[in-house]
Amino acid sequence: MNSLLILGIVLAAIIIASFWWRDASRRRSLPCPTWLASMLDSRWSDALLGTQATLDHIGLQPGQRVLEIGPGPGRLLIPAAKRVLPGGEVVGLDIQPGMIERLKARAAQAGVSNLTTILGDATQPNVLPESVDVIFLCTVLGEIPDREAALLQCYTALKPGGILSITEIFPDPHYQSRATVQRLAESAGFRLQAIHGPWYFFTANFVKA
Repeated sequence: MNSLLILGIVLAAIIIASFWWRDASRRRSLPCPTWLASMLDSRWSDALLGTQATLDHIGLQPGQRVLEIGPGPGRLLIPAAKRVLPGGEVVGLDIQPGMIERLKARAAQAGVSNLTTILGDATQPNVLPESVDVIFLCTVLGEIPDREAALLQCYTALKPGGILSITEIFPDPHYQSRATVQRLAESAGFRLQAIHGPWYFFTANFVKA
């Protein structure tokens, strides 16, 4: 069979699977599978997914209390924990027990002691009201069927003036456009502060008024 034809078939299959996953996630929670965690544990993924640039755009500062929703194995959260030192702490909230265990193991391996985890649903209260300085999500918002409820929980958890940061990367199956992210965040009460990056790889920061 012609190699170009094979490549075309493979690409078509990926596109179809991506659209199926995206549509199915609207009806029930379909987060990134735990078995894919190993793909996110490499320098290659750090470079491809712009780990340091994303953290720069979020704008973390020493002493902050930070919550990441859907941290997976900690690609962003573990270096974030180092950025908020001295005096800061980070929390990872994930709905998958396997991801939580992977995150704990990687944090211990990296010698990070200011990172804690919560096994829970982002649409439910998991931290005290007005107890967090920054909440960030990276390619996770679209995995949550009730995105509105999740963002309302973010609003409640953030201190006045706190920052909600949402990063989206195309062609992630759950990719949310800049317009959609802004609409959802503003509906929850947030005000747009800044958007960094092009449409296919952006970080949108919102402030709790």
